[in-house]
Amino acid sequence: MSRSIPRSWVLAPALVAACATVAALGAHADPAITVRYPDGAVWVQLQGDYAGTHYTVLRSDGSAAEWTPVTTHDALCIGDCFVRDAGIVPGRTYYYRFDLIRSDGSEVSYGPYAVAIPARPFQARLTPNPGSGVTQVMLSVPGGRDEPPVDAEARILDLQGRSVRLLYRGPLARGVTTIAWDGRGDGGQVLRSGIYYLRFSSPLGLAVARIVRIR
Repeated sequence: MSRSIPRSWVLAPALVAACATVAALGAHADPAITVRYPDGAVWVQLQGDYAGTHYTVLRSDGSAAEWTPVTTHDALCIGDCFVRDAGIVPGRTYYYRFDLIRSDGSEVSYGPYAVAIPARPFQARLTPNPGSGVTQVMLSVPGGRDEPPVDAEARILDLQGRSVRLLYRGPLARGVTTIAWDGRGDGGQVLRSGIYYLRFSSPLGLAVARIVRIR
C-alpha cells in the first residue's frame, strides 16, 4: 500500500488551519479530516464512521517519498480513526495518510493530507511569576491574523482545583492577548500567598500554567 507523494503536491501543499476541517489533496473524493493542536501535539481525525476496520496512519515531511508510521500497525478503529502526533516541529508542514483494511479484507488509502503546524503554540504564560500585585497573563492562540477567533476561557484555580477567578471567557483573536490580573478573586478579595494554576482552554487545546503568589 506504499504510495509516493506526487511532485505537484510537494511544491504546492494546501495549508490546514488550526481546528479546521479540510479536504484531502487529490482529485478523488477522500473524506475530510479534522485537525486540532492540544498539548503541543497535532491531533488528526478522519471524518466518518469506520468501526470494525483496522488502520495505520503514516506521515511524511514532503522532502522524500518515504512514509513513517505514527500509529501502531493495523490499529482497530472503534468509530473514529485518528492519530495524536507529538513528533512534530512548529512552523512545518507534514503530510498524513490513512491506510485502512475493511472488515471484508479490502484495502483503501486516504490522503495525503497536508497539515501546517502553527509556529506559535497554544499556551499561557505569566509575568512576573512568582509575583505580587498585578500579573500579566499572556494567552497565545495559534493561527494567522486573517483566521477567525476561537472561543476560549481562562481561569485561576486553587490547589484543590476550585475556580477562584474567571479572567476571560469569549472569542479570542489569533496571536497573543495580554490580560492584567490584579491578584484578586471573583469576589474582589486579595488572594492569599501560595500556589495557584492558570487554566486556559479552547477547542484548540488546553494549557495549564503554575502561579506562585507572594505578598
